[in-house]
Amino acid sequence: MKIGIMGGGAIGLFFAVEIAQEFPAVLFTKTIEQANAVTAQGVEVREKGKPAIYSIQAKPSEDALMKEMDLLVIALKQYQLPAAIPILERLPKETALIFLQNGMGHVEVMDCLKQKNVFAATVEHGVLRTGAAQIEVKGRSRTNIAVVRGSRNAISRFIEKMRDRFPFVWRDDAKWMLLEKLSANVVINPLTAILNSTNGELLTNKHYFRLAQEIFKEFAAVFSEYETEKGWESIQRICQATSGNCSSMLSDLKAGRPTEVDAIIGFVLSEADKNGIAVPALQTVYHMVKGLEKTHAE
Repeated sequence: MKIGIMGGGAIGLFFAVEIAQEFPAVLFTKTIEQANAVTAQGVEVREKGKPAIYSIQAKPSEDALMKEMDLLVIALKQYQLPAAIPILERLPKETALIFLQNGMGHVEVMDCLKQKNVFAATVEHGVLRTGAAQIEVKGRSRTNIAVVRGSRNAISRFIEKMRDRFPFVWRDDAKWMLLEKLSANVVINPLTAILNSTNGELLTNKHYFRLAQEIFKEFAAVFSEYETEKGWESIQRICQATSGNCSSMLSDLKAGRPTEVDAIIGFVLSEADKNGIAVPALQTVYHMVKGLEKTHAE
């Protein structure tokens, strides 16, 4: 089974390293420069203060080798997906796809593609990219995965072989799984980005905690079918488990990169507008992050 990983960010590099220990794998990057660096140097993974180098084959994303993959893991940011659609459309129908994005904007992308077996996944690992071919693992957990269309059987061999070293956990409902991750992203990412705080400080600072509660309250009002009590407990559990971590949104701001605020909060604002629900706190947080994006980019 040949597996491709599309995206050279923290999650793409991390998944490539882990998958390559069990399967023939190729990392597909945006630039030829990063592909050359990964192929020549390997990927350096620093975990618990100890570095290790892993050999990975890497190619630029437009490489025809992608068509030979049995499974493609798409580890791109939401805002990078539109540029990747033409590439994905050229892949065979038999190529299974796993999407790893935050937010829910990629649901439309998954629906428009021709592939028979498409899966959504949410990542609970904490990983930071520190260079073109360097990552730091802040914490290991699991990857949740659900069928969007097709059959689990299409990737059952992959899931089974990865079970011990890098577990994937099947979830019955893709929408609920994505909503659960979205709720955490809506609360944790923008607040830590604005406040320049770690995830854990949202629990330990009583004023930050009140802000987090208000943001979640508005999220729950938009998605009234969501199990509010379990959702809030899940967010607190994530903050506790990743207490020393900086969110991906804060990392993006510090690096002068675009954030996924449009895919995360922007999606919730759009749903609120459709249903006539007032979400003033979410609107405020959204514009603060967009303002910080502009400031850091300059």
